[in-house]
Amino acid sequence: MDQKALIRAVDALLDAQADNKRLRDNFEGLARDPAFPGLTWYWGPRLYARSRPMFRPFIFNQFSDWATDGKRWTRIFWKDHTKELEGWLDAARQARDTNLIRRLIRWKFAKVKGWGIDEPRLTTALLEAYRGAAGPGARAIVLDEFNDWFSLDETTALALYDIDRSATKFILDHVPRGYWDEQKRAMWDKLATRAEAKGDIAFARSLYRNLVPVARWREDALALAKSETEPQRLNDALLERHPEGYRVDATPTLIALLEKRGKDVFPYIRSKLESAIGGWGRDKEAKRLIDLAASRGWWDLWTAATRVGPDNLYRAGVQAILDDRAMTEDVRRERLKALAGVSQEWNWPGLGLARVHSLDDNQASLLYGRYPDLVRGPFRAQVTPRWWGQGYAKLVRLAQAANDTELMDTLAARYATQVSWEQRAGRTPSKPDPLQVTASELAKYYQDIRARDEEEFARRAAGVLTRIPAYTLFSYHALLRHNDLARLLFSRSLPSFLSSPVAVQDLVEGSDIQVMSLAYRILAQRDPRAVKLAGANLDILLGTLLRPIHRKTRLAAFAALANAARSGSDTAKRVLSRARDALKLPDKKYPKAELIGLIGAVLQAAPELASPREKPVIYRRAIQQRSAA
Repeated sequence: MDQKALIRAVDALLDAQADNKRLRDNFEGLARDPAFPGLTWYWGPRLYARSRPMFRPFIFNQFSDWATDGKRWTRIFWKDHTKELEGWLDAARQARDTNLIRRLIRWKFAKVKGWGIDEPRLTTALLEAYRGAAGPGARAIVLDEFNDWFSLDETTALALYDIDRSATKFILDHVPRGYWDEQKRAMWDKLATRAEAKGDIAFARSLYRNLVPVARWREDALALAKSETEPQRLNDALLERHPEGYRVDATPTLIALLEKRGKDVFPYIRSKLESAIGGWGRDKEAKRLIDLAASRGWWDLWTAATRVGPDNLYRAGVQAILDDRAMTEDVRRERLKALAGVSQEWNWPGLGLARVHSLDDNQASLLYGRYPDLVRGPFRAQVTPRWWGQGYAKLVRLAQAANDTELMDTLAARYATQVSWEQRAGRTPSKPDPLQVTASELAKYYQDIRARDEEEFARRAAGVLTRIPAYTLFSYHALLRHNDLARLLFSRSLPSFLSSPVAVQDLVEGSDIQVMSLAYRILAQRDPRAVKLAGANLDILLGTLLRPIHRKTRLAAFAALANAARSGSDTAKRVLSRARDALKLPDKKYPKAELIGLIGAVLQAAPELASPREKPVIYRRAIQQRSAA
């Protein structure tokens, strides 16, 4: 429909439909027209006035200040519909609907050409509204309504601060940011001076950190290093003034401070190492800092900088320690241990990331030849094969030759999870994958153990599988198709695991869901040993009935529980009771049909547990009459 037809349809619906729920459903159908969002200025105020709780989600879903005819987009200007939109903005302000107010303000002060907000017009309106607000509460509401993605200028920020000093947070949130060129940073000296005059030192320092040009900060930092003799006060002052922002090149200044004051500024330098040399493309800066620390004998700083720096400098640092013939063995071990483990961490609620440097195969093999305990222990994380690397084929062969079962199982746990991205996507690799070649060699190694002693294989394989962390296995089916080691462990050795009850119990308590699923499939085998083991692990298996797990894993657990029920009447009674409880769960996605099948399997194993309603009814008289006939 064209715009006029849509307007007539909107009016007709608003007049004819008194029920708001039905009206919303009708508008949902009307919204399928691509031109409908372009009429937000028309239907938005009317629906908002009709019923804000009912239509607000619909308004936000369809809100647009652009219109389309199916071929091109055109902006809807606020000035063309001032009456409707200003009335809508007033209604939103009366309702304190902040999110809608912000969207309308963004529309009102949009640039005439291009994207984004016309910041001069917006800041003028902000300052006018802030001056006209009656009292601190009203001023806070104004700032909340204008709290959008834009930058203030110093004149506006100074005026806001003079009106009410509580605007400091809003000002700091809207200082100019995101400069790719650090030369564009410009200090707001007038506002900073005003803040210091009023005793608002914290605000002045925050402005300094966000806006100071790097060259000026360098001068100030070196002046502090020259004038402040007490180390603690110097570090505090430097921390207060350290510039914030993306890609601030602080390393030359940090090096200059180290050259001037040495260990006096270590606390400050250590706190800023990650931001100074920890990002991409900072190899030169990191090397300068690492070389300075090495030349001065500051091994604690050298270690910290090497761990934070790029991979190539990390490997060079490890190699330098191994090659230094003047170093005693105790010192060498101490410095190697200091470089081992996680280098950086980032933690948020519910999510954590860690950065671990990797050694190459030759370096790892050299380290293993001299200090095998370090590779098995502190450097274990540094020998993890990556899909983009060549792996550790040489290290695997050395460990196998030394009969180092601990390291072999650790490496096998890493290789058992490897599948190339091409194979995950269903494509044929352009060249042989070195990781899969090594995985095949490991598969042959464990196959030989299985052929020689199944119990030893079960223990070793369980040791490999339980070393696989949770959420590590991706593209499971592609992994089984292309990784010989994974296929051996997850698919082709189920009967062998039954030779070691301890190994099976370890698998049941594994970290990764695929490892647990393997344990359930092992316990579900039609084998007297599996029946006995399933009964022994009943406490853990019962938990699978009620806790949230994937459907396929739950079905495998059902089969293991059916086996457990065959181990004895008491066990069957416990399984049946918990299965009946699970049958009452309201989860619509729960496999109830398969659960009923489990109950049937339990009753088949222990018929005496069946309730009267679950027992079959036999009509004997009918059978006798039929026989007589």
